[in-house]
Amino acid sequence: MIDLNVSTSPIQPQPTSPIEQGIEACRAHFNHILSEVLHSHHQEAHLVEASVFKQLMQLGLLLLHLFFLSHQQGDYGTMLQTAKGLATRERPSERSYFSIFGKLKVERYLYSVGSMSFAPLDEFLNLPVRCYSYFLAERVNLLDIKDSYAETVNLLHRFFDLKLSVSAAETISQESAALYQAYYEEDTSLGDTPGLKDYTVASFDGKGVPMIKAEANKIKGRPGKGEKKQKKKEALVGVAYTTMAHVRTAEEVATNLVFPEESSSPSQPADATEVIRYIASVERPKKEVMHEIKQEIEDQSFAQTPLICVMDGAKCLWTYVEDVFKAIKNKVLILDIIHVLEYIWLIAHVKYEGEPTAAKHYVYDKLMLILEGKVASYIFELQNELQTGSWKESHQKIFKKVITYLKNHKSYMRYHEYLAQGYPIGSGVVESACSHLVKNRMELPGARWSVSGAEAILQLRSVAKSQDWDAYWAFYTTHVEKPDYLPPEINSLNLQLKIPA
Repeated sequence: MIDLNVSTSPIQPQPTSPIEQGIEACRAHFNHILSEVLHSHHQEAHLVEASVFKQLMQLGLLLLHLFFLSHQQGDYGTMLQTAKGLATRERPSERSYFSIFGKLKVERYLYSVGSMSFAPLDEFLNLPVRCYSYFLAERVNLLDIKDSYAETVNLLHRFFDLKLSVSAAETISQESAALYQAYYEEDTSLGDTPGLKDYTVASFDGKGVPMIKAEANKIKGRPGKGEKKQKKKEALVGVAYTTMAHVRTAEEVATNLVFPEESSSPSQPADATEVIRYIASVERPKKEVMHEIKQEIEDQSFAQTPLICVMDGAKCLWTYVEDVFKAIKNKVLILDIIHVLEYIWLIAHVKYEGEPTAAKHYVYDKLMLILEGKVASYIFELQNELQTGSWKESHQKIFKKVITYLKNHKSYMRYHEYLAQGYPIGSGVVESACSHLVKNRMELPGARWSVSGAEAILQLRSVAKSQDWDAYWAFYTTHVEKPDYLPPEINSLNLQLKIPA
């Protein structure tokens, strides 16, 4: 904290009012900066730049102090009409204000109504409940969602010479996520409708978040033989997006996936997909997260084109999706083709162990079979091979695993129809979201999370990735729950008129 009364000018008669003193302090400090710049002929440019920056930060703190002084300590007369009744002015009281320029003390009058006391100036200026300014808190959040709390503290110290604790950075983010649900429940129109309107897609996937020991012990599920107890809790990631139709043949898809070096067919442009909303939650029930995605798209008409849902093979997710989206009759559920490809490779490694070329051709042929809508034929083929072949027990388990997988998801594997309509058949968008929304932040080296701490960061990252940050932060700074004493009709003009001359 700097001395707000520092003056480098010659001794002059002292101004009488605190505001005049504040103005003089600002002028003196600015003149000091000018003097240093004009007399820095023999210094290196970067050193002068650093000095000017530091001096401007100090000037900013002086100007902010002057701003608070200009409000006459929130003195609105001996009596003030409030929403709770007539309030009586009491003694002045100090509160801390931690700004981007540093810390300062704000002295303002308290008013009492019955047994309750409050500072009208806090409401008038929309001061935060805690000392951290909204401007500073927003920048802390934007750093917190990118990197560790420790790195946030380090960067703020390096850039602004601010001394913020790691626990303070964590607390700021947890509290800043408090209005996440309220924002999305109130804001039903989140900007312009995306321009890519061929198809709307909803997609979901899970991603583990490493938990602190106390949270890990609560995770249900008994580990299998030889497995360690789970240390991660699954976060459900959801994405709603629109995409352009991309018609292609089975041969084009199979070649792209198995022999990409031989592919000559153009892939879909990267800008053919436009995301409406990202969601990630480690705390809320999965169906609740899906409902939130549903709310984002339920105003759209699916009379002409279906809602498309692309996911991997997690059986519980398919059950939840069919339940949550049951009101949308015109929908198509599609199993991610990449996961299907992985299961074909399991068989290829069994049949052609040590023969990579033969295995690759096998995968291509069977993928073609599936993409042409002949899933039942491949299942029958595998069953026949299992019964007639002399496979060792471990290989038999693989055959059974693949057969079961294909049987369970057969109704989501009408790829010949999907390709002809230009539907997406891969869950790359949500898998990418799992990485950049969850993994890249939650799995930093040494990171371990409480459920509430992880949820706060995931919510803030979801807001940012959904391009809603500015709107959310404006909502947050005006909707944080505080004691509401001043009636709406007492606006800033009325309050200014109440300030004694």
